[in-house]
Amino acid sequence: MISSLFVGKKFGSYADTFLMLGLALLAEYALTQTQQTTSIQLSDEGTHYRIQFKKPINLEPIAKLPYTNPFPPVCGQKTDRTKLPPETPIFDVVQQGEIRKLYREYLYQNSGKRETGEETPKPPHPSTQNGAILTSMRHDKNHNELWLQSWELQDHYGALIVSILQAFSQDNHSTFNAQSEQVTELFFAATGCKLPLQASAVKVYLPTAVQGINRVKADGNKFDAQKVDWLSLWLIANGVFSFGISERVKISDRTFDWRVTTLEPKDISLTKYREVLNHLRQYNPPGGGHGIARFDAELVLRFCQSLLNYHQAPASAQAEDEFDIWESVNHFVSRFIGTHFGQKGQVYGVKEVFTLGLPGWISPSNSSELIDYHLVLNEHLAVISSLSTEENHSELLAAYRDFITGNNLRKFFPFQVSYAEYVLKRLADTKARPPRLFSVSGLNLMTKKEQSFTQITKDPSFLRIAKAINQATVFAGKVQTKKGLIELDWQRNYGLAQQLSSQSGSKKDFISAVTDFLAKYEHENLRLSEQLQKDKKRLMRVWPTKEDLDRLIELVEEFDTVLVANLLIAYGYAKWTKEAGEAGKAGKVGEAGEAELSPVEESLVGDFEDE
Repeated sequence: MISSLFVGKKFGSYADTFLMLGLALLAEYALTQTQQTTSIQLSDEGTHYRIQFKKPINLEPIAKLPYTNPFPPVCGQKTDRTKLPPETPIFDVVQQGEIRKLYREYLYQNSGKRETGEETPKPPHPSTQNGAILTSMRHDKNHNELWLQSWELQDHYGALIVSILQAFSQDNHSTFNAQSEQVTELFFAATGCKLPLQASAVKVYLPTAVQGINRVKADGNKFDAQKVDWLSLWLIANGVFSFGISERVKISDRTFDWRVTTLEPKDISLTKYREVLNHLRQYNPPGGGHGIARFDAELVLRFCQSLLNYHQAPASAQAEDEFDIWESVNHFVSRFIGTHFGQKGQVYGVKEVFTLGLPGWISPSNSSELIDYHLVLNEHLAVISSLSTEENHSELLAAYRDFITGNNLRKFFPFQVSYAEYVLKRLADTKARPPRLFSVSGLNLMTKKEQSFTQITKDPSFLRIAKAINQATVFAGKVQTKKGLIELDWQRNYGLAQQLSSQSGSKKDFISAVTDFLAKYEHENLRLSEQLQKDKKRLMRVWPTKEDLDRLIELVEEFDTVLVANLLIAYGYAKWTKEAGEAGKAGKVGEAGEAELSPVEESLVGDFEDE
């Protein structure tokens, strides 16, 4: 009877995660086939992973299990199939790729909306791109040889699984090499047969390899293929095919690289881990046609969407599992680990090994907030989907990627300052499509757990000045409304975001910049007010007072000047709406007048109606 498996981190890359996942799948198969009902929990304990069974499992019935494919052979157009048994079910990359292409075209035509009906194409296999990269990088031969070697052990397949489970159940922090050797010894003692000792390395499986050989050999004068123990590669192959996230990413015109990532479990059940990943890979995959930064940002945002779909309100204390507890998204999984493979003519080389963090500020505490966070994620996806490397938005996308893949809200501000200027340029071009804006209510939800932020953003004086910035920049000049394009009587103020940001290093300079802006804004209000009074109308613009400026000076003294300046910019260039409601409600993307604001915010929203 065993209750846990321990997997040491041998490679220092995503190969460790894939190996652990491959082992977890093998254990799940054994439990399912022997009707031992128990959940499997995946935990990262620093130096090693733990695969925990809720109930101890009995190895005796597992030894009698028949062979089953842990993963299928992968075949493309040019794959040599002569060594594969005729009855073997293969993963046809060409066929599966066509299914995926058809489904993605369907999503594009329906603006990402999925419908159910007879004419709706079926979703692709979640591992389609994992098979595609193996054939694209010509690793299908190595992959299929790994499968073939395990198929040749089919008469002793149950004994192989038992040997693996026994070796990895030892909690003695032994190295993986020692565990692998113990598997070989246990298998030989049980069957009298030997396991394959080594297999040819595959760059997708071992990203530390350079052109198929390791660094020591690359610096030497021998160029033999890199060899690794067979058991490691076999388990990694299982994990990569079943759980990898692979995509071709456009780098430049007619140049596509491959990006492969794995999701690092932190404390999550294998069942939920699979459900969330399959939902992401099948129904909500990131696009690879607009560069690396946008792909990474979309990957994190779309994963958060898929994960939030599996939060549930607890039915009872006894029924709670890890997804019934309201926690941030990085409570269950910690990050993405990936490898970028650069195209070099007909071959690919390891270009970069990277990690992508998850935004800890996404942390719903009830069902209502769960909906709000979904709306905020839609806002963010709408913003980055409007940016493209082809239109020279690479710096904006890179700045946003730095924010969304980290756990520091302050990284949002460098992006927002640059995006504010981009917004005004798009607004000035009446022929261009209006830019997407973050909503004030969405910003409130993002910052709600940062007390130093909310003490600033809930201050009425701060909000009045931020609203004044909004009416002098975003809501100025020619603006698009539901009634069409209208031209307001006040001109748009360009360069204000950059000015406030550049002056925020000094309290004196920043206050001087704000004072200068407010003086010009008040002068404009006086001019407009005099004109409207002639027609017996009143100016429906926010009008900050000297007391508001004094209060802003107090906020600058109490908090970081840079923080106050950046929050002013973020709120000043956001989407303000006028419906009253609870604070923190996230607005629908791109539709003015649909978000809800707090009573304080609602009182600051301007209008242009007759008295």
